[in-house]
Amino acid sequence: MVRRRRQGRTDTTEDLGLPVRDLVDQHLLLTPTTVPVEQVHTLLRARIPDSDLLHGGEARLGRHSRITGPWELSMEDAVDAAVPMPWTVCYVLTCPVEREGPPFPGLDDRDGFASAFPDGLPWREEGRALQLLVAIARRTAGAVRTAGSLQLIQPDPTRAVDHAVHAPFWLQPDVLLGVVTRVLPDSHLDVQGSTWRGPSREAYTGELIGEHGLTGEQLAALHARADAEDLEVMSGPLTRDGYAVVGSLGADGWLEVGVRAGEPDLPSVVGQEWARNPFVTYSIRWVCPDPRDRESRNPSPVFRQARGRASRAAAAVAGAVVEATGGLVTDEDGFWLDRYQL
Repeated sequence: MVRRRRQGRTDTTEDLGLPVRDLVDQHLLLTPTTVPVEQVHTLLRARIPDSDLLHGGEARLGRHSRITGPWELSMEDAVDAAVPMPWTVCYVLTCPVEREGPPFPGLDDRDGFASAFPDGLPWREEGRALQLLVAIARRTAGAVRTAGSLQLIQPDPTRAVDHAVHAPFWLQPDVLLGVVTRVLPDSHLDVQGSTWRGPSREAYTGELIGEHGLTGEQLAALHARADAEDLEVMSGPLTRDGYAVVGSLGADGWLEVGVRAGEPDLPSVVGQEWARNPFVTYSIRWVCPDPRDRESRNPSPVFRQARGRASRAAAAVAGAVVEATGGLVTDEDGFWLDRYQL
């Protein structure tokens, strides 16, 4: 039996209650010995706010999936569990097996799911749980040992370039442009939209709602209320519910700072007082010259250098935006980042 790991020690009074060889049939999150359970607990809380791995040793990821740990493996345990060296600390994922069709021949994905699951890619609850474990592995420089194929998914921590700033304040386009320009001088507003030409003919003839059986008087009253609301909106000031600022990175592509209303139930902002009201999300996204490069598991050295420069620029822009708006910063996996360490 493997033993629960607490504060870097083996607690010999608790065991997993599962033969080590049975771990071959479970997905395992592997972390370096230097990663404390508190860090994994915090990462889980950013995605699943009511989880409590730290105190219970178990966190529910979905209706039928949970993760337990940390568990410490001896060298003999690791061999029996098909865990490659030097990994000795693991978290066990229990979830239903849910697979879709096999990946297309020759498909390459940045984390290696196609290689690890050649007979069928995980989806639904198993897919979501595995994606979360791989995201944690990316943040902690860990790995995921998959069940079945026993392949190791070891995501590249430097792949996470994009950021998001969730904040209580909306910056007007010209103000945000000034903030981004301080980091990327060659930036411009990217404001696109379309002219609304009014309801369709079917809306006025009643064809769209005729199946509900409205009388002529009810239909006339409905149109009157709609006309009154249209006049009220059109007589007010012009409002904008989203826009973007684009900054050039030269040959490395560009950064796009998209601005939109935040999602009310976003896990990473749960508990923030300002998130009880409508808030704003500023998405800092790197657009590289060839998007296929970002999906490659083995990109070229030239691309890796470009990604490094883009990552530093994205962090600088995220830092400037959060200083101007307040709020918090997350990486592209939705995990919190320290704004003072960007």
